[in-house]
Amino acid sequence: MTEEKRGNFMKGKGWLIVIIAVFAGYKIYTGLSDLIKSRREQEQWTAEDRDLLINKCVSETGDNGTKYPELTKDYCECSHDKILAKFTKAEYLELIKKPVAEQVKISLPIFQDCLTEYQNAIKTAGIASDSTNRKVEVKQ
Repeated sequence: MTEEKRGNFMKGKGWLIVIIAVFAGYKIYTGLSDLIKSRREQEQWTAEDRDLLINKCVSETGDNGTKYPELTKDYCECSHDKILAKFTKAEYLELIKKPVAEQVKISLPIFQDCLTEYQNAIKTAGIASDSTNRKVEVKQ
C-alpha cells in the first residue's frame, strides 16, 4: 500500500474511534460498578455467617451448652442477631482483632439483655432440676 492509501483508510472514520472509546469507557464503568458491588456484598452478613457464629458460640459455652442446649442456642441466636444488626462484617472483623477485654466492653451492652435472660433461664432450669433430683425422705 502506498502512503496515500494508508492515510485514506482512516479518513472519515473518526466516528469509529469515538464508538470504541465510548464502548471501552462503558466497560470500565460497569467493571468498577461490579467490583464495588462485589465488595459491598462481601461486607454484608450472610446466613452462613450467622450460622457459623451461632454454632461457635454454642460450642464455646462449655458445660452450660451441654446441660442446657436449647437455652444456649436461644442465647447465641439472640446475642448474635443483635451483633449482626449493630456491626457491619468489616466492623466485626476489626472488633475481634482487639483484646478480649476491649471486645467485651464494646459488645456486652449490645446483647446484655440476651445474657441476662439466659442467666435467669439457667437459674430457673437449675432450680427445677434440683427439685426433681432431691430424694423425698419419708419418716416411718
